[in-house]
Amino acid sequence: DTGCLSLQAVVSTQSTGENAVVGRKCRKELSKLGDCSATPCKMLDWVKNEAPASLNRFLEAKTYEGIYQVIFGEGIVPVWRMLCECPGFVTASINCVKNYDGTLFEREGADRSEYDEIVNKMDWKALRSVVHGVLKSGCGEVGGANCLEEMTEHQASIGNVLDNTFSGDTGCLSLRRAEEEVMAIFMSLVHESTAENVKAYISACVKLWDTLMCDDKCAEEMQETFYSSCCIKRAVDQITSKTMKKNFTKLFKSIWNMVYEGEGAAPKGVVDQYLSMFNPATFCEDKTSVYRDFNQQCEAIEA
Repeated sequence: DTGCLSLQAVVSTQSTGENAVVGRKCRKELSKLGDCSATPCKMLDWVKNEAPASLNRFLEAKTYEGIYQVIFGEGIVPVWRMLCECPGFVTASINCVKNYDGTLFEREGADRSEYDEIVNKMDWKALRSVVHGVLKSGCGEVGGANCLEEMTEHQASIGNVLDNTFSGDTGCLSLRRAEEEVMAIFMSLVHESTAENVKAYISACVKLWDTLMCDDKCAEEMQETFYSSCCIKRAVDQITSKTMKKNFTKLFKSIWNMVYEGEGAAPKGVVDQYLSMFNPATFCEDKTSVYRDFNQQCEAIEA
C-alpha cells in the first residue's frame, strides 16, 4: 500500500494557485483516468521511495551488465509496468503537454513562444501511436513468461557484450569481432549536411548489425542470447508492423522539421532501414535460419 490518493482527492487538497499551474485542460484529462487515477501518485511514490536505492545500486555497479540491469530492471520496468496497467495516463500526459493552459510560464516570467512553436510542429497523433505501440510491446505475458522481466534479461545481455568487449574477449558476444564496422560508425559522421550524416550513420549501423547477427559462425549464440524469448519476438512484430513504421516515419519527420529547420526535408527511408535491424529473421534473410526457426517455435506456442 503506497498510501496514494486518487487524483481527484489530490487536486482537491491543492491551492487555487497550484491548480492553476496544472491547468484546467490537464486536470480534465487526468480526471478521465477513472480506476487508475492514482497512477500519477504511484509514480511519485516510486520516485520518492524506490528510485534512491536504485540510484545507489547504479552508482555501485561494477559491470556494464549490472548497470543495464539496474537502469532497465529497476528504473524503466517499474514505470513501464504502471503504464501497462494504466495506458490512458500516456494519452492524458501527452494531451496535457499539447493543450497546456496552466500558469507556469506566467508564474516564472518565461516566454512560451518557443514552447508553442514546438507544440504546433509536433505530430501528436504519430507520437501518441508510437508511445502506445512501444508500451504495448512489453506488457503482459507470452507463453507464461513475463515480458518485462524477459526484456530486462535482454538488456543485461547488451551490457555483457560491452563487458566482454572492454575485457579483450574476441568471442561472439563481443564487439571486437566487428572492429572495422564499429569504427565505420564513428567515421560516418563526417559529411557536410545532417541528412548525409544520418544516412551514412544508419547504413554503418546496418553493416555492423549484419556482422553481429547474421554471421553463421555466431548466429546461433546471438539468437540464444538476444532472440530466445517469444516476448522479444512479439515485441519485434509489433514495433516493426506497417502501422508502427508509418507512425515512426511521421514522428521522425516532424522532429526533423523542428530541429533541423532550414536543412531541407528529412532523409527518406532511414526509419525503415533502422527498424529492419529489429527483426533478425527478415534482416539476415538466407544467411542463417536460426531466427526463423525460433519464430516458428513461438508461433506454435501462440497457436
